[in-house]
Amino acid sequence: MIVVFGGTGRVGRQIVEQLHQEGKVVRVVTRDPASAPAIQGVEVVAGDVHDRRTLVRAATGAEAIVCTVQGGDGRQSNGPKGVEGAGIPSLIGVARDTAVKNFVYISSASARADSPVEFFRLKFEVERILRTSGLPYSILRPTHLMDTWVEVLAESIIRKGKATLFGSGANPVSWVAGKDVARVAAALASHPGEGWSADLGGPEALPLTKVNELIAASLGLQIKGENRMPVGMLRAMSPLTRPFNEVLARRMRMGALLDTDPQIVDSSAVWARFGDPLSLSAWLEVNRARSREGA
Repeated sequence: MIVVFGGTGRVGRQIVEQLHQEGKVVRVVTRDPASAPAIQGVEVVAGDVHDRRTLVRAATGAEAIVCTVQGGDGRQSNGPKGVEGAGIPSLIGVARDTAVKNFVYISSASARADSPVEFFRLKFEVERILRTSGLPYSILRPTHLMDTWVEVLAESIIRKGKATLFGSGANPVSWVAGKDVARVAAALASHPGEGWSADLGGPEALPLTKVNELIAASLGLQIKGENRMPVGMLRAMSPLTRPFNEVLARRMRMGALLDTDPQIVDSSAVWARFGDPLSLSAWLEVNRARSREGA
């Protein structure tokens, strides 16, 4: 059995669907079982990374664990300090005690020890803990998800006719489809862990300006203006915003990084092993109706 923690999230749902299509026995662990996708034959149980007892119950019988849980969109105990800082290390300990054969962790290509964003520093620390845990593991480090960013950018284009840009919007990014991340995660979870780790980026590197153009074209709309947020403003406003809205403050810091840090990764070796990934244009074609409805 493969146990997916965070199986109701954007990538987690797609991992569950992929595993189910492949005929795997799957258990979804979520704080809110009612939010789980209704897939016949998929077991759904309640579990919380803050409650070790629920983790032990959920992990019982697991050959592999896939962890997509993240605190980037959370507040207080459900933010990075509570999730990456405490919850996921606790889950790793449970997985070690139950002798799972593969712990598949969805990290981030931006995770590093010296990141100015706490979320990414803590993700890097989770990777370190997993690597030194003695568990068989696999670590996937996706870049920015098409699934997330298209929804954010399309909303402004549809409602206001404006392209949202962080800084210059000229920094190339290796956008990756959640479906491709899920495909790799499902393939890895089906076998014992190899101590394998890789960045996952899509087949092309596109700046935000081009991404906005492609989204508008896929929706049959024209961009009439820009909603540009300078990097200096994002950096200055983040600490001022944090006491009132820590999630927005975190997103401001991430927006600044998007325009200033290198965002291109070469994942050709990964795709040679697991099959070609979707380009942004192909993803937009597949998800056009959903993009329009979501915004």
